[in-house]
Amino acid sequence: MLHITIFFTKFAPTQVQKSMALSEFLNNIHLKKVPLQGFATIKSSLQQFVQHAYQLQFTSIFWCHSGEALFTIDGQKHRFTPNQIIICPRGSNILLLDISSDFSALLLGLSKHIWLAARSEFSPEEMQNIERRPYRGGNTPLEQEFVQNIFRQIDLMGTFIAEEPDNAEFCRKNVILSVNALLLYMLEIRNKNELPGRENITENKDKLFHNFRVLLTQKFREERSVQYYADNLNISTRHLNAICQRASGQNAKEIIDQYTIIELQVALMYTHKSFQELVNDFHFPDQSYLNRYFKRHTGYSLSEFRANGVMVD
Repeated sequence: MLHITIFFTKFAPTQVQKSMALSEFLNNIHLKKVPLQGFATIKSSLQQFVQHAYQLQFTSIFWCHSGEALFTIDGQKHRFTPNQIIICPRGSNILLLDISSDFSALLLGLSKHIWLAARSEFSPEEMQNIERRPYRGGNTPLEQEFVQNIFRQIDLMGTFIAEEPDNAEFCRKNVILSVNALLLYMLEIRNKNELPGRENITENKDKLFHNFRVLLTQKFREERSVQYYADNLNISTRHLNAICQRASGQNAKEIIDQYTIIELQVALMYTHKSFQELVNDFHFPDQSYLNRYFKRHTGYSLSEFRANGVMVD
């Protein structure tokens, strides 16, 4: 079992807090080893998190081992049942509404480097379709064993890296391959239309936020103005910002820029595209403009980021 530190940042329903004292988290679920080794796992009942909202500090994959949980992710309600998997990107806001007494889940926390490497071959549209919603982790005993073995493999790598630090890079590569295999499996489920029942988004504001995120995955390369997305959703920019703030703690522009920066980081680290090709792909006016945009949001120029392999939190 891994001993861990801050995995969740707790926040009040109306205002996100930047951090909490470590003493407040001594008995909670936190992944101290994520920034050190790139990943960490833990099994927990999550009992201490019921009726509290949290913002995830690392991309997290949950696998329900037993029992049930009712929760919201960025304002959308879900029921989590045995053998279901759910991927929550870094920054997702989670509110645990209720859990059964026998609820138990395995949590996998991933650093930005490992997550981007694992998902680098998937399009933003594909990732949008599998993030933030439960998937059944196996409809047959064989499929369930396949998913369980992926989590066992990742957990084993955590033990291996702790006992043999010199093999850290080998372990991280294995985790990347394991997460990649899990994503492929989840996409296969989606393609077969075997998604478990997803509760309807009943509130109009939640529908609008969902539609905004879907539109963003389709248009972020060409359009990065809040006005464009507001116009396509037939609402004002003020209304869109309010919806985004309520659902995620960020305004619309922050979400657009964050999404764009992540995709630029993927392209810089996992493709050989030239800076000019990125200018063309992302519809920036020129390389100078793209470089200023990237540095403003990350603190690094394009060349510095690519040369050093820096992952910006």
